[in-house]
Amino acid sequence: MAASIIGICMLGIIYLFAYAPKIEPKDPDMKMFAGYENIIPLFNTICMFAFSLLSSVMFSKIVIEEYAGKRTILLFSYPISRRKVFLAKISVVSLFVATAMITSSISIFIIFGISESISPVVDGNITFEMISRAAKTTFYMSISAVSVGIISLAIGFIKKSIPTTIISSVLLCSLLSNIVAGSISADSSIIIFTIILVFISVIVINIMTRKINCMEV
Repeated sequence: MAASIIGICMLGIIYLFAYAPKIEPKDPDMKMFAGYENIIPLFNTICMFAFSLLSSVMFSKIVIEEYAGKRTILLFSYPISRRKVFLAKISVVSLFVATAMITSSISIFIIFGISESISPVVDGNITFEMISRAAKTTFYMSISAVSVGIISLAIGFIKKSIPTTIISSVLLCSLLSNIVAGSISADSSIIIFTIILVFISVIVINIMTRKINCMEV
């Protein structure tokens, strides 16, 4: 339900971006919304922000709450290794968030593309290059959303705090969003930071796995 609500909100946001230059045509700040080549990366950035928050909340509920208090006793009583249980939780949330973001983005792009072909709002034409770039950006941003959630989980896990996890996710997304907004015309920054986030996520998962294996209740 949360993913569906995010998708509906994001559909409204992409149309808001499209109409923004027409609201204040003389405002120079509105130039960042002019053209499909600017709207798509900005939309993907906001979408990543939203799904990063979703991933941090899900990780908080499925991981932090499970490894805190009396639930830990039940969790550790399962005849399965702690490592497998923890990695299964990480995998489920990661796959769900990435799939939900990609599905939502593709659906929104299809709806937006159809409406633009009937009654265009944005100046210019949608080219195959734009579609290809939108697909690549969506893929990288979905991975970034999952990675931000995992890194936020690690920070929140230390304090056993859900608010800490969510706040960490907001701060990390804000940093990444500023970088993407400052390099709309280039994909290199997005790719580099996605790789960095994935690398950090892998390290974080290994550290958390060792910590969980050593936990006592």
